[in-house]
Amino acid sequence: MKEILESAKLLKNEIIRFRRTIHENPEVGDHLPETTKFVMGKLREFGYDPKEICDSGIVATIKGEKPGKTFLLRADMDSLPVSEESSCEFKSHNGNMHACGHD
Repeated sequence: MKEILESAKLLKNEIIRFRRTIHENPEVGDHLPETTKFVMGKLREFGYDPKEICDSGIVATIKGEKPGKTFLLRADMDSLPVSEESSCEFKSHNGNMHACGHD
């Protein structure tokens, strides 16, 4: 367990950068070409084979060496046409904002 925690800590800053990149560049609706490109690129970097199954819908199946339970991780990537008024350094500047309840 300690090894997992240490591995996670090593990824923390990189994961924060990924989230901030997406947050700074929100896209509205079902067509999210830049967000999709970013996410699929990162998944490929990590060694996965992502598939775009519908416009901006991505699936990446990860299989382990042993049989067992299956789980699904789902993430929304779209934003709303709302100007961001926060003062955070990674805020959006394109008139859209990740302001949904899941953010």
